[in-house]
Amino acid sequence: MITIDELLLLLAVIMLLGFVGEIAFRKKRIPDMLLLLLIGIVIHYTGIIPAVYLSIMKDLLGFVGTIALIFIVFGGVLKLDLEKFGRSVPKGIAMASADLIFVIGILTPLLYFFFKIPLIDSLLLATVLSETSVTFIVPLIARVNLNENVKHTVEVETIMNSIMNIIVVLLILSVMNQQFTITGTAGYLFGSISESLVLGGVVGIVWLVVLRQALTPHYYIATIAILLALWGISDYLGASAILTVFLFSVIITNSVPVSKIIKISGSINNESLSYFNQEITFFVLTLFYVYIGILVNIFDFGGIIIAAILVAILVPIRFLEVYSVQGMTKWFGKDSAIVSSFVQRGSTVIVIAGVLLSTDPKVFNLYGNILFYTVIFSILVGSIIFSALSKKYLPAATSTPKEVPEDH
Repeated sequence: MITIDELLLLLAVIMLLGFVGEIAFRKKRIPDMLLLLLIGIVIHYTGIIPAVYLSIMKDLLGFVGTIALIFIVFGGVLKLDLEKFGRSVPKGIAMASADLIFVIGILTPLLYFFFKIPLIDSLLLATVLSETSVTFIVPLIARVNLNENVKHTVEVETIMNSIMNIIVVLLILSVMNQQFTITGTAGYLFGSISESLVLGGVVGIVWLVVLRQALTPHYYIATIAILLALWGISDYLGASAILTVFLFSVIITNSVPVSKIIKISGSINNESLSYFNQEITFFVLTLFYVYIGILVNIFDFGGIIIAAILVAILVPIRFLEVYSVQGMTKWFGKDSAIVSSFVQRGSTVIVIAGVLLSTDPKVFNLYGNILFYTVIFSILVGSIIFSALSKKYLPAATSTPKEVPEDH
């Protein structure tokens, strides 16, 4: 049985590792996610942390994973500054939708027919890998002098992609766990989504009224408490918990236009919500990165080969997607090629891998290493393509740490 002192020591080590990773990112441009995954791998193969500690981390993974998903979605909505992004918002949402449509539509049948992976598993894997990582892509676009509208479109795309990715993945997981027929699945999804819209919408408006009338210095803590409660209630009622949280987040973070519609006065400071969200996300993602690194089998050569093939497929899918959208909309112009280079997968894939471990260990055991190596290879390949294509661009006039997302 682990003691309180040992548990405190474990938590302290995890937080300090996250701090070290952040320093490496800011000073040396070494992505902290990669560094923490590497630390996990070292821990795995050196055995420097006793197995009892690792067991405790595994027991906490499901709970921490739920917290991480809640704050990734809430934090993503907080980043959608409508005043800053303006007309780029609908473009970014359209691109985020295209990310899912192209990857799921092309990769699912390839996984099913050529890799002989069961259809529902193929759909799940393709959806997980439809991410475009805000962790890596936003810092990259900050380095070059891109058209401002293109830059904002890509930023919104990466933010919305993580949110939509999580929502769709969790819906697929819920269907897998229920094992419905096709008709039953349609009915379940309709009921789950409709209940989520009602619950998230009603609670969001009620809570907005409460905050507007009784704003206190620590209202952000109460708001986080409502988010956690919404997840638990939605899950208990059979609604889509993540969709409920998303709708609630949209209402709270867009308090000004919503308040005009329901005719109430007052104001909510989103900066306090964002800061609190970033601090919690920092801890839970640190835990995830280290623990997923611990679970990785670096000698899974079959997984390495499959991951390399997947990245070789994901790259042309990205180019096909961007140039198809460009052909219909003319959004990207001469920047189409460099936008196509953003194939990096990141934190959302890693967090979902951790959720798979806690909810369906069998699926994780089959595909966990593949997901891990696909993330690593996509980062390497995407960075190489970006480096080659960005040579014709001038460096950005300013590239400060404030442009880097905090939840990397």
